[in-house]
Parts: sequence; C-alpha cells; structure tokens
Amino acid sequence: MKKLFISSMIAIIGLTGYAQNSTPEGTVDKEPNRLNFNVGLETSHLWRGLIINSSMTITGDIHYAVDKIQNFSVGIWGGNGFDGKYTEVNYYIQYKHKGLTLGFWDLFNTTNVAHPEVFNYDKNATTHLIDFRSSYRFADQFPLRIEADIILYGNDRELDHNLNYKNRYSTYVELGYPLIKNDQITLDSYIGAGFSLNGKSNLYNTNTDQSFNIVNAGLKASKNISILQYKLPAYAGIMWNPAEKYTRMQLGVSLF
Repeated sequence: MKKLFISSMIAIIGLTGYAQNSTPEGTVDKEPNRLNFNVGLETSHLWRGLIINSSMTITGDIHYAVDKIQNFSVGIWGGNGFDGKYTEVNYYIQYKHKGLTLGFWDLFNTTNVAHPEVFNYDKNATTHLIDFRSSYRFADQFPLRIEADIILYGNDRELDHNLNYKNRYSTYVELGYPLIKNDQITLDSYIGAGFSLNGKSNLYNTNTDQSFNIVNAGLKASKNISILQYKLPAYAGIMWNPAEKYTRMQLGVSLF
C-alpha cells in the first residue's frame, strides 16, 4: 500500500511538472483564472466520521468562480477508489468570504448501488443527498472553526408510524481548533456530532435508538513535503468514531 501510494504520487507529479514547464515564458495573467481544478490522493476517504472508502482514493475538484472577486463558485467534486468499488460525483454551489463558507451540495455516491440513476430525484427512491453546508473560522487571535451541515433532501429517510418515508434532516456539527500552527506544520483538532431534526436515527450512526451521537473526533497534521523539486501539501490524521467504535489513520497529499 505504501509503495503504491508513493509511486502514484511520483507519476502524477511528473505529469504536473511537464505541464508547468510547458507554460509559455513571459505570460502574465491580468486577472486570476476563474476556472481551476485540484487533484488529491488519499489512503482512504473519510467523511464526518464515516468510512466512505477504505482503500486508496483519488479525488478531483473542478470549479469556476462566477464573480470577479471569486466569492461565488460552482463546481464538481469526484472520487474514485483504486479498487474500482468506490465512485462518487458531487455538484455544488458555494460562497466564501473571509472566514465564512456557505454551500449547497448534491452528493451522488454510487458505491453498492445496483442501478444508479443520476437524474432520479424521487423522494422515495433517489440515492442523491442534498446537503447544506456552513462553516465559520474566527480570526487568527482565536482561530476556532464552527461547522454546521444539514441533509435537506434525498436518501436520508426513515419510516414513520404510518409506514411512510419521512426526511430525517440529519445534521452534523463540528468544532475545530489548531493546537499547533507555525511555518513548518499545523496540528488541528476536531470533534463532531451527528443528530436528527426529524427522526429517531441519523445518517452518521447505525444505532436507531439514539438520535444524538459523537461520531467524529481526531487530529490532523499538515505540512509541505519535498518530492523531487516540488513542495506538496500533505497531511496525516487519526480519526475516532465513538458511536461506531472504530478508528482510522489517513494519509493524503494535494498533487496540484
């Protein structure tokens, strides 16, 4: 696994370097590019305390800034597992200003779905999740980060007493704070809870007897690493899910 991770990074870095070296000299952008994309590599894909994919995963994000000051953006985020089992494509619209981020995401994970239908938004059959995301990071003097996300629609259902499906409005709230932050490395800590606004269970826990659970806690160390002549943002993190009683170590790198 480790050799595969390193060799994959080196191969993609080489392609990135070729693309960078092929840029015409003397080219000066008068305005920052509105269209951009990023590619990342991670040993597993974790999300809000859930193990979405336990194997090596490559992720991509292509986004376009709608306005000149680039506060509003639309984009597509995707992830694919190296083993071919995990596939996800998400669409989003997002607003960022200083420490505030607001967004609407359409999540479409087709893993273990026999017949995925990308355009099926029927409330009783869709496998999409419409997710509202919000977060705020305070100023550097007190860099606390608060996140609150709500599943507004989709495959987040529960049977009521009349045996009809109802939306649970599963909600995730997280607090994060950097324990160490300097020029060499950052160590972030976080803790997150999942609960339902309209049901006995929630998306983030398999226990149907409890609506509120601590589902995500951990530490994440980030720094730039040098490979060949490039410096790449990399991270190593440990995640615990007290509700599900498991833990995972995760390594990742942002390739470009």
